[in-house]
Parts: sequence; C-alpha cells; structure tokens
Amino acid sequence: MSKLTAQLASLPDRENVVYEIYSDSDQVAEVSNEPDNGIRIEIFPCPHTGKIWNFDFNEFYTLIEQAKQNIDA
Repeated sequence: MSKLTAQLASLPDRENVVYEIYSDSDQVAEVSNEPDNGIRIEIFPCPHTGKIWNFDFNEFYTLIEQAKQNIDA
C-alpha cells in the first residue's frame, strides 16, 4: 500500500493556497478554502485504473485535519 503525502501549493487559478494530497506521485485530492466557498475537498479518480482509491482511514483523516489547520483562515 502506498504512503500518502501532502503539500501546500499556490496555484494561479486560486486566491488562497491549497493543500494537495498524493499517493506516490498521483494526486488524490485538493483541499481549498476560497472566498464564498469555505473549505472544500475535490477528490480525483485513480489515474491508473479509473477505479476507487483505497486508503487507511486514520492516515487519510490525519492529512485532512492537517489541511484544515493549514488553510483555515
């Protein structure tokens, strides 16, 4: 099973930084906190299979909590 990682990113189409979650080099999700939208998570399909992702709940939840702490304004 691959390890999840995350990083803050500044994207040209976003007003605020986003928190990107990766499985190896594949982006799994992006957490954002844009004006008038609040905190949102966009979850991407698995690019290799098109099927669902399968992660350890606690590992994924920890990254979501970190995202909230890092982008909550």
